[in-house]
Amino acid sequence: MVSHTQLSSAMQRAITLAQHGPSPNPNPQVGCVILDARGVIVAEGFHQGAGSDHAEIMALTNLNPALNPADLTLVVTLEPCNHTGTTPPCTEALLDSGIGTIVFGQPDIGPESGGGATTLFAHGRRIIGGIESAATGALISPWHAHTGQSRARVIGKWAQSLDGRLAAADGTSQWITTPTTRQHVHIQRALADVIVTTTGTIAADDPTLTARNDTGTLLVPAADQPLPVVFGTSPVDDSAAIHCHPALDHYGLAKVPQFAGSDLAADFDRLTELVGHPPRILIEAGPTFLSAVLANQLANKLLIYTAPIMLGGPHHAVGDLGISTLKERFDFTFTGIQRLDTDLIMTLRKDH
Repeated sequence: MVSHTQLSSAMQRAITLAQHGPSPNPNPQVGCVILDARGVIVAEGFHQGAGSDHAEIMALTNLNPALNPADLTLVVTLEPCNHTGTTPPCTEALLDSGIGTIVFGQPDIGPESGGGATTLFAHGRRIIGGIESAATGALISPWHAHTGQSRARVIGKWAQSLDGRLAAADGTSQWITTPTTRQHVHIQRALADVIVTTTGTIAADDPTLTARNDTGTLLVPAADQPLPVVFGTSPVDDSAAIHCHPALDHYGLAKVPQFAGSDLAADFDRLTELVGHPPRILIEAGPTFLSAVLANQLANKLLIYTAPIMLGGPHHAVGDLGISTLKERFDFTFTGIQRLDTDLIMTLRKDH
């Protein structure tokens, strides 16, 4: 398997290639390399501007067809596109290629073009997102500014039964979803800059909140792991697993940062100071905190994992949002629905 060091080096090469593309341009600068099983670059490509082949297609074109695609790793600065624009979807070309592992730096946050990694993952490809997150974020930042997009977003995530329950009546919840679905969650963690939980969740579950692969080792290096942040007024025990999160050392922190949460919007704004730029925030907390985030209309993206089971009982995924009439509802738009084994993942964006 290609190492973290080799993936980071390959991504740096992809960034260099991307910078050969035009800027400013209607399309972002994107670079791509393909590695063999030893981590050696065997093909390269970059996007040469709107209307031309995307970086992945260029690299595939330059690839020796005699190589076994299942042993190859494609490394690209931006998540492969998932829609037909002036060119066909890169996801289709990658699926046709048979390449076994897809690695990317930044997610595509376009409402139509995004979601390519989930499509590839749902078709059995190994996916790693968030490698060289800071460098690829800097690469795409001018294009985000040019198109009015923002890296910053708050993502609400939960797993539920068909009837919207997080747990059975006795509180048991491990596991509602399948191992494949849970691995998808780890990919989302790797893409986040900050992962938010609560003192209640730590007391109940003692989570590590690292992004891990299916063998339990780190999916991405410490520098690309999400920074854990705790909300709540209760003290966090010094022995809590979250204090050993590898991202803390990267940011020079001895313990996990903690916010009271009395003003969620202000506290979320303060997270920029911790990571040095407006962050991509993933919420992994219980229904009380999640409902507060939703009630304050702070979440602009939802990831809802639904298992084909019915649980009933009191443990609802979402609590009171302060909505008394239909006119006060919060509207979201579906941007993707995918099947992962027996589960469904639904992706939605907030309509403001």
